[in-house]
Amino acid sequence: MSLTLTPITLTGSVDGMQGAALYGASDGLGLGSQYLTFNLSLKTINPQNHSDASTREPLQYNGLDIETGMFIADTGGNTILKIISISDKGTGTLACVVEDVDMMSYRLNGINSMAGDELVKIFALNPEGEPVYAGSPFSANGLQKVSSRFSLNEKDDRVKFEHTLNTGLSKGDIVSVDVSGNLVKYGTVGSSETKLGIVVDVYKSGKDVFIKPFNDVLRNYSDAESLTGNPGQIYYTDVNNLGELTTTEGGKAVFMHLNNKIATVVEIQSAINPGAGDTITMNGITVFDGPNGDVVPDTSGWKDRLNTFTSSTFVSAAITQAPGQLNAEGNTMAYPGTFPTHDMAIFTNVQGSAPVNGGFPEITISDGNNQGSVIFNNPDGVVDFGALYEYLTPAAILDAFNAGITAAGLEITAELIDWSGAGQQIQLTTSGSATGITLTNVTTDEFGLNNVGSGTTTGLSLSASLGSETLTLTKASGAPIYLDGTPLAGGYLNQSGVVSSNSGRVPFLLMIESEGGGGDPISGQGVSYIDRSAGTETNADGQSSGMTITYTPFLDGVIDIRINGMSIEVSDDVLESACYFSADGGTTRRLIADIEANDTLYWNGSIAGYELEASDDIEIRYQKSSND
Repeated sequence: MSLTLTPITLTGSVDGMQGAALYGASDGLGLGSQYLTFNLSLKTINPQNHSDASTREPLQYNGLDIETGMFIADTGGNTILKIISISDKGTGTLACVVEDVDMMSYRLNGINSMAGDELVKIFALNPEGEPVYAGSPFSANGLQKVSSRFSLNEKDDRVKFEHTLNTGLSKGDIVSVDVSGNLVKYGTVGSSETKLGIVVDVYKSGKDVFIKPFNDVLRNYSDAESLTGNPGQIYYTDVNNLGELTTTEGGKAVFMHLNNKIATVVEIQSAINPGAGDTITMNGITVFDGPNGDVVPDTSGWKDRLNTFTSSTFVSAAITQAPGQLNAEGNTMAYPGTFPTHDMAIFTNVQGSAPVNGGFPEITISDGNNQGSVIFNNPDGVVDFGALYEYLTPAAILDAFNAGITAAGLEITAELIDWSGAGQQIQLTTSGSATGITLTNVTTDEFGLNNVGSGTTTGLSLSASLGSETLTLTKASGAPIYLDGTPLAGGYLNQSGVVSSNSGRVPFLLMIESEGGGGDPISGQGVSYIDRSAGTETNADGQSSGMTITYTPFLDGVIDIRINGMSIEVSDDVLESACYFSADGGTTRRLIADIEANDTLYWNGSIAGYELEASDDIEIRYQKSSND
């Protein structure tokens, strides 16, 4: 949606809603088994008429103006969900994935889902993270709940960092970033020298960390392509290219790179390609003009055409093939409820006796190119059904599949998955050049039941073909991919995944200088400091004074050496300097601008006019950074 002064507030109703991913964390909230994301479809999205001619369609918003990042809420303000991806949209319909960000709706109101036909409102946030909407879209209590929800969001300028592993951080910790872009406690091994902020909240067992930064943090830098650095690196103004950034020192330090970029991805499953009536623009660049004669023969040709524009759109295109996959989804199993942790089991024999069917259960498995046998002859459990029956648990069934797949050299992977309500189950997935999966020549278990198919011991389906081709668009910088053009409905755009996406992440940037800020957070502020010690006797030039400087001087500042209270000049001129600093035993002189913490002070008695004595009082006066 183009930036305008007119807020968007659309009304629609729920067509269908299904849980997608669980919160899945044991972090003390007790919400691990609640859904975090949902697949949501809306219907009857009513247009919003207004008097602003600058919008995409002058004087009106409709379903085509909905974008990722907007929010959907019921009119009572109980469930407020963020749109994180869109697969299809029309003037009056929407298919998307939504997220209860930080499980806030569930934590506040005990609910984060919506019923069929329930009335909803679609709205956006302003740059300060506050909801903006036209008219009075919510009930009185609902309006209070919406305001309360977002007052907890960004009011204290919190910044959220997400990690794949527990950071071990706690509230109150002062943090920085490491070279991988993870938050770490300031001062630990691998920590940047810059203090970033203070931890104010920790969720998802230490994986989601909110901090209060010491200075402003930019989360959507407009020129994402220029951010070529890594976490912890500094960006400077480029002295050779006015207005550009560089990681090469020389200009003014402006930003510190905080975390890794996450690429923006659009996955297009459309069975059609742009045609004679379509005009397609990508990030403002016309990539297809059907009315003026552009044609693409097939999806591969469309991919190749898009890649000719990569240098201007910064988007690359590739075709991926969805794998074939077999599991028990939608199928029943022969022994539901028999065991507390799984419904899947294969009974092989009475303990101490041979299988009644003359051999262990077996199937033939094929990847479309080669085939092999899976023999279920490794029972690892025993249960009493009037006699002691040996059986295979899910782990043993997995071992049997892997043994057969490996022996035949099949391009199939087998894994255990946790199936809702049925415990651990087997899932088979094609890999490499496999063209599908087929299970045949099925023999039965001890009770005469088949091992694959619906109503069987494993519930596995009998066959699976490769999934459909997907045209995948990727913008590595993490900036949005905008797909626009004509027509916006009824053509190639806004159907089967052909939609704009803001699914990535542009690296966060810590502003090194901000208007009205309290100094430079990279170097801090200058603080007067004195290193003081008794001298070491010298009798020749270039001998150590016995003194080292404790901190790196602030911004290459002046250093005042005093011997028994008398100032001695430190100069970059070799012929005039009575003393100098070195880090290699006095062999190499440090220039004043290069002096660092722990450098040693060396003495030239021939220039000073006298040698040092053990009774001399030596002071090194300078400014250190307030960060030290």
